Amino acid sequence: MENIELICGLKPIGVEIPNIESNPNFIFESDLNFAAKTLYDVEGNIINVNSWIECAHYVNGGWSNILLTNFQGDKYLAIFLVCVTALTIFSDFYKRKIKNN
Repeated sequence: MENIELICGLKPIGVEIPNIESNPNFIFESDLNFAAKTLYDVEGNIINVNSWIECAHYVNGGWSNILLTNFQGDKYLAIFLVCVTALTIFSDFYKRKIKNN
């Protein structure tokens, strides 16, 4: 609930979060008194929410108002390992060639 209040604001009086999971046809109604917010999920998807209930539902599902960018470190690690492997093979080949001459 703390995360919801930080992102969506204080829960309006008399508003309860309905059990949306049990109703696949649930439609969120816009609240003119709620300032629309943009939320992001871990994959970088974006949604704009227009009510406190909708905001609370998505925050409960792991969405946040902070866009987290993933560092593509695995790509750089792979390039580094390929370079080290190539240098090792080249060095070993060069040492054997000098030794045979």
